[in-house]
Amino acid sequence: MQAASYSEKEPSRFRRGQSWKINLFGKNSDVATPEPQAFRLDLNAHQKLDSHFHIVDQFQVFIAGSGTIGRDEVRLVTAHYADHHTGYGPLIAGAQGLSYLTLRSKTDAGLVYLTTPDIREKLRPTKRRHRVSEPVTLSIDPVLRDRTEVSVETVIEEQPDDDGMNVKVIRLGPSMTTRAPDPSASGGQFLIVLNGSLIFEGAIYTPFSLIFVRSSDDAPMLQAGESGLELMVTQYPREDDWMKSIQAG
Repeated sequence: MQAASYSEKEPSRFRRGQSWKINLFGKNSDVATPEPQAFRLDLNAHQKLDSHFHIVDQFQVFIAGSGTIGRDEVRLVTAHYADHHTGYGPLIAGAQGLSYLTLRSKTDAGLVYLTTPDIREKLRPTKRRHRVSEPVTLSIDPVLRDRTEVSVETVIEEQPDDDGMNVKVIRLGPSMTTRAPDPSASGGQFLIVLNGSLIFEGAIYTPFSLIFVRSSDDAPMLQAGESGLELMVTQYPREDDWMKSIQAG
């Protein structure tokens, strides 16, 4: 299990082309590795990323601004999932820009545009799952502080043949505790603090801090801070042969 404090990482934001980026887990790579990779990307107003795919399974969580991904509108807070070697896009930011977290259970080797010559030679067998959630509404502060029961909402529901892939939002009032979903039948999880704060292993994590949970880990205990907690769980499908093949060199 690994944790990344957003407040500690935010000062490292850097300009990358038209965008701004904060690496939360890992870094840019042209080689796939078994280590998790996560970052925040802030797109400039009307910036466009052409349709492409990655060679690892991926979640994106849209946390500010607005825009579109293909035919789907995305805004605070929308979750998107795409299997490895599965094209999606274009991704287009709105007039006020678009910010999102990219979350990968393994490090990607760099995007592959769908216009790449001989692209079929770069494809591998995949189920080509591609899902976009409805927007999640976060609680205002007094409502979150007044919460007296744990709420678990399914944002992307697991469908037949999804191999455990789903997205949930957990809402807790101040100082409440609950166990996170069991990761054992999945390809791992990212826990994303969206609102309030999470107390984990003695440290306080604020939005948009991350916890990466491997399938071999025990489900962690979640404890809300003094203002409550709203947390998203993005659960990857069980690894297929391609994802299992990404090993340390």
